[in-house]
Amino acid sequence: MSYIQHDRNNEQMLLPITLVRGGTSRGFYFEGKNVPKPGEGLEELVLAVRGSPDAMGMDGLGGDSALQSKIAVVSPSSRPDADVDYTFIQIFPEAPASLTYKMNCGNISAGVPVFALMKNMVPDVKDGLNTIRVYSTNTKKMMYLTVDVLNGEAKVAGDCEMDGVPGTGSKVLVDFRDQGGALTGKLFPSGNLVDTITMDDGTAIDVTITDMVNPCAFFKAADFGIGLTGLELPNPNWSLKGPPGIHDRIAELRLKASHLMGWTTMTAEESRHSTMPFAVSIAPPADYTTMTGSQVKAAGIDLVARFYAGGGMIGMHTAAPGSGSTCLAAAVALPGTIPNQVLGDGPLKSGTGGDFTFAHPSGEITFHTEPNLDKDPNKTSYKTLHFPRTARIICDGTVYIKENRGKAVTWEEADDYTASSFFMLGDTVSVQR
Repeated sequence: MSYIQHDRNNEQMLLPITLVRGGTSRGFYFEGKNVPKPGEGLEELVLAVRGSPDAMGMDGLGGDSALQSKIAVVSPSSRPDADVDYTFIQIFPEAPASLTYKMNCGNISAGVPVFALMKNMVPDVKDGLNTIRVYSTNTKKMMYLTVDVLNGEAKVAGDCEMDGVPGTGSKVLVDFRDQGGALTGKLFPSGNLVDTITMDDGTAIDVTITDMVNPCAFFKAADFGIGLTGLELPNPNWSLKGPPGIHDRIAELRLKASHLMGWTTMTAEESRHSTMPFAVSIAPPADYTTMTGSQVKAAGIDLVARFYAGGGMIGMHTAAPGSGSTCLAAAVALPGTIPNQVLGDGPLKSGTGGDFTFAHPSGEITFHTEPNLDKDPNKTSYKTLHFPRTARIICDGTVYIKENRGKAVTWEEADDYTASSFFMLGDTVSVQR
């Protein structure tokens, strides 16, 4: 391969690489021109870079957790509506040669404009805020990432603080406004802002089913029954503490919501092993102590949300998944939806849009959402739908890959269960102070 050089003894390949921290993840970023295409050697290459099949990646750049085993391949785009194309690959350290293209990562997405600017992929950028248009080859959807630029590169210094990342940094706004209908083809898969689910015990629960980045079924905690308050906290391993009966009732609600979405053949067992859709309880603002010991104050939030999903067991996310949080920000901006009904009076409730802050088990997060309303819910679009991250270049240089790596590693696409289980863990929005 002409873009890969060798050492003088022809024992190792030399490949340009950049390490970037995006949000609360770290990734290996490559220019598309410097690596093979998917299915033509890219997979074997990135596994070797990481050091697979060793779980620690000891003979490579490592990354003994899924949050540090991520790949971004970025190229100038030929699309008229995009500046760059971006392919995300997730490697699973626990599975020696397992990786997947079946997802996107909001954290690694935040590093894409930083990397693209450093590699001069985007011409004619001016000092100040610039929005980089990014086409995700994974989702076949557009993303819009806004960064503060100085001298042609993304600024590093800023006052945006992220839990899990020391210090502060320049804000990167991650906007997923074009991700509606990502899995079902419709923003509101049932065609309705509100559907009523009749439970096996004869009770009825109103839900809003929305598919933005990933699908969610939103319901009022007060209408769920069995004593649910919406302020419950999970165990650290995501298992549920109560109230009694919540496991089976959430499982039933998720399955019936799946059928309303059009997934009519999904069985109860399949639903339990899928993270999608999230079932999301919505409650009015309240004071409470989070899992991390911080204090949530009702006066500073618009509502409280809890995200329930499958993945082998019915569990509650210990914070808030970026995909589900974006979906909530999309739904809350439309008058009449379940999340919107819980809001107090103001521009957000009326459909004008604005900043939206909700609390989760570990803290709170703020989005900015501005809808373009339509009488047909599925014709609704968004002017903006973003949340803040930070990102910076850690290292830019050359990685050495042994030509003779012993027994060949045959890569495999991770199964849906493995991919979905990671998604619930890895797609996390942490506390933002």
